[in-house]
Amino acid sequence: MGTIQVKNLSYQYLDSDQPIFHNLSVDIDDHWRLGLIGRNGRGKTTFLKLLLGNLDNQGAIKTNIQFSYFPEFPSDPSQSVMDVMTSTGGEEWQARIELEHIGIGESYDQRPFDSLSGGEQTRVLLARGFMTPGSFPLIDEPTNHLDISGRKLVGQYLRSKSGFICVSHDESFLNSFVDHVMSLNRSTVDIVSGSINDWKSNKEIRDHSAVEKNIRLRKSIKQLDHRANQQQRWAEQKERESNDASSRKSAKKMMKRVKAFKRRASEKSQERKGLLNDIDQVDNLTTNIQSNTGSNLFFSLRSFSILRNSSKLFSPISVDFHANSRLTIYGPNGVGKTTLIQFLQQKVDLNYDGYQLITLPKDIGYLSQSFESFVRNSPFFTDGPLAERTNVWNIMHQLGVSRSRLLASPQEWSMGETKKAALAYTLTKPHTLLIWDEPTNYLDISAREQLINLVKDSQPSLILIDHDEHFIRETSTQQVELKKPD
Repeated sequence: MGTIQVKNLSYQYLDSDQPIFHNLSVDIDDHWRLGLIGRNGRGKTTFLKLLLGNLDNQGAIKTNIQFSYFPEFPSDPSQSVMDVMTSTGGEEWQARIELEHIGIGESYDQRPFDSLSGGEQTRVLLARGFMTPGSFPLIDEPTNHLDISGRKLVGQYLRSKSGFICVSHDESFLNSFVDHVMSLNRSTVDIVSGSINDWKSNKEIRDHSAVEKNIRLRKSIKQLDHRANQQQRWAEQKERESNDASSRKSAKKMMKRVKAFKRRASEKSQERKGLLNDIDQVDNLTTNIQSNTGSNLFFSLRSFSILRNSSKLFSPISVDFHANSRLTIYGPNGVGKTTLIQFLQQKVDLNYDGYQLITLPKDIGYLSQSFESFVRNSPFFTDGPLAERTNVWNIMHQLGVSRSRLLASPQEWSMGETKKAALAYTLTKPHTLLIWDEPTNYLDISAREQLINLVKDSQPSLILIDHDEHFIRETSTQQVELKKPD
């Protein structure tokens, strides 16, 4: 194989007033385990589509590499797992090796693909991407349906491979396998050798250096302007006070110095331009959430499990949750995490085993997994009270959504922008309790850090379901694990 050479690549969507890429030039080695990162809307998925040749563009992409794309779902989802795996031309024995490495046992071979959970489908499609010899997979956000154990398993699998690009916002996941990072910044693109942690350290050093240089240049410009103005006043005074040749000559020399000072100030002003362009201003979120006074008991569970067809969804748990606490509920996909928080909110009437006392407040800011349907179909985002919509837009803008994108129809927002809209909606009122079901899915790294800082600073009462280990570690005061019953 070789390299992917991108030369002077430019692309702009028809409905956008700004190009996504302008004269982008990068070289990507075919052996890299490359993590592609950037804030929502920076063009990560667009870049993959450009590599695939799915979008017309200006510039050149030169490579002899054969790309595959994830997620690409089978046209017939009822076909067997093995048929899906061999649909690209590979042999069954190769498929079995790949599936084994990614934690899909032989008993799955003849199961219909659409009978698998979202996490299992993710692993099958990822493994299929490495079936074709010489294929270079372009992997777009694989973690959205993976639980914590699934992310670790897929991270180990990808670490055993070479030659692919992976888009993700999960730092812990990316750190487990990437050896290069490509960052789509506000005005430039960086490629750094190493992990996400290496990239962050490098970025912090460069940002700090840019800020320090900007301060020095600004101070120098101010001094040069002062000296230029001072020399000009002296020169003008000389000309007014005397008409002899010596004074005129002295005034002329002073004016030359004025021009020199102004030229140097102009050069330094030019040097300042763009110096801070790539520093993302990660604002503190301005919200209406409040910490609660007191430590009221919101719920208590003892040897508790929800029953479905007389069978326990998860092994019995015991937990107390008080106001001003931040509880993370975690566990494998399908174990009943979402069902539990719906039960706690009395949104579903289910049988249960054990003891429960539930006294949740009525004013809950709830982020559900159905956030996309809510945002795209709710009349609030198009016809709701202007003052309330403005509050939501302000938080979305603080989370990195541009003002031009805020004016677009919710139907046109990306998944990341849509998730930010749903989150912002939960933050505009002084709720007594927040319940967030997988808030970090589709969110860029900077937005995740903003949420972490918000939770740390505001210390709201929060019930959280998530699979991002870094986010969980930074935000929760207590955790409860749901396990599949024995």
